[in-house]
Amino acid sequence: MQKDPLIRPVDPRSMLAQLRRRSPVSLVQHPFWQQAEARLLDRFSYIRQPEGARFDHDASMLGQPIHLDAGTLQLIWSVGLLAYLSDLRATLGYWSSRLAPSGLLMFVTFGPDTLRSLAIALGDQQQSRHVPTHPDMHDIGDALVGLGMSDPVMDAEWLEFTYSTAESALADIRALGGNSLTGRPRGLSGRAWRGRVLQALEALRSAGLIRLRIECVFGHAWARDARSPVKTEDPGQPRPIVWAPKNHRDP
Repeated sequence: MQKDPLIRPVDPRSMLAQLRRRSPVSLVQHPFWQQAEARLLDRFSYIRQPEGARFDHDASMLGQPIHLDAGTLQLIWSVGLLAYLSDLRATLGYWSSRLAPSGLLMFVTFGPDTLRSLAIALGDQQQSRHVPTHPDMHDIGDALVGLGMSDPVMDAEWLEFTYSTAESALADIRALGGNSLTGRPRGLSGRAWRGRVLQALEALRSAGLIRLRIECVFGHAWARDARSPVKTEDPGQPRPIVWAPKNHRDP
């Protein structure tokens, strides 16, 4: 992809230096989220920024409230947080309320294909008990539009992680958050269940390695400028088709 020469460049080293000054318990310490953040940063470098804009990094980790007045942030940067919260629309609504007019929201989260092969191997095709499901990028985009955000752009990539043993794969899944479903079995699981999970992971072995596929959903959107008109038209309602001949002339 060729970069638009009119876009003001972002220095990735400076941006990463700011992003690395975060809590040591950050989600981004995990190698998967580090890769996802690097890809999100690459997308950031393609986005046209307002002349003279300055983005200061102030981490608000693990879903803690942003203790700032509404409409004060130029940038909200989220790596992974949406994957662990139960109310997508409420979180996006809170973020959008904290953005200044024309402020930018950028995020990366899990997509619905994440660990789907493991769910199938465990007999949980609906991903309702053992392996969490995640919103489709189109659903997230619709939520952003519904909240009044402008020009949302959504994209997805698929990353494959390989492991030599089922034990190392299981440890990595747990490090990524394990099972956060509200309908998951309660109580401690026994050795029989652990053996079943390891067996399911072994079933995913190919060419000597266990392979787990994770979908990354990337998105960004702008807070609506206070001067921009807000469209009240419901996109779900049918629209009339108006036909006009090409060479139509008024009498």
